[in-house]
Amino acid sequence: MEIQGFELTKHHCDLAVLKCIDFRFREVDQLFITEQFGVTDFDLVAWPGAAKSVVHDEVMRKKVVTTIKNVCCELHGIKKLVILNHWDCGGYGGSKAFVSTEAEVAAYCSDLTQAKQALEAHLSGVEIVTAYSQMSDSGLQYHII
Repeated sequence: MEIQGFELTKHHCDLAVLKCIDFRFREVDQLFITEQFGVTDFDLVAWPGAAKSVVHDEVMRKKVVTTIKNVCCELHGIKKLVILNHWDCGGYGGSKAFVSTEAEVAAYCSDLTQAKQALEAHLSGVEIVTAYSQMSDSGLQYHII
């Protein structure tokens, strides 16, 4: 199979996204990033649980920091990192693991805040934005915190 029109000339991007690996959110997360930040090209770091892994798994935190520093910052020159959690995340046990919608939101916000603080200590000069998606009556809603 050959893909026509692909060029390997660009080696810089301004944005990286740390998000969960869950396939259900790939397209809508891409749409959110494009609409919110105005970019279609960005580095993607995907791991189950996203912020939860950074906060509660020291080995994963070190891997994420190393990857973002060496590849996203030094090689691709990012200026901004988005840490994105999603609704009903299996890394947290899914929505059923929480006693309420409010408890799920609180867990995501707490981990996102802690992940941001942990990564800021290692990524000087990179703006870190945190966000999560949540189901609503009309679909999936994104919240920047």
